[in-house]
Amino acid sequence: MKIIKQIIVLGFFSAGIIYELLSKLFKIMSVKTVQKKLSIGIVFLTIGATTIACTSTKGTNADDPTIAIAEIVEEFKIEKSGAQMWGETCNRCHLAPSPADYNDTDWETISLHMRVRANITENQITKIEEFLKSAN
Repeated sequence: MKIIKQIIVLGFFSAGIIYELLSKLFKIMSVKTVQKKLSIGIVFLTIGATTIACTSTKGTNADDPTIAIAEIVEEFKIEKSGAQMWGETCNRCHLAPSPADYNDTDWETISLHMRVRANITENQITKIEEFLKSAN
């Protein structure tokens, strides 16, 4: 769609320039010479327009900036550590207990309970639980 708009704008712009050139050419050259030059110009214009119209951008992400941005974000995505998620998630509602306050079995039970209560994803709770068990 963007290419079509550019061609239309270029067409209107070109029509104005062509009109000016033709009026000057008719003053300088004979009608037959102008006709020959016009037919050559029309042939080149047709070839150029056909080339532009037949060019395909299908299958590329160049026209869709959201896809390009998503790819960049995914490339530079930094995942949080279990310790960082523990501090952010647990302190959201209450004071986070020290990892040494409970043993590994207790942390497994607490993790199951808090996953449901705090709406934490399985990936997040696994990282938090691994941190708590390693710091225990």
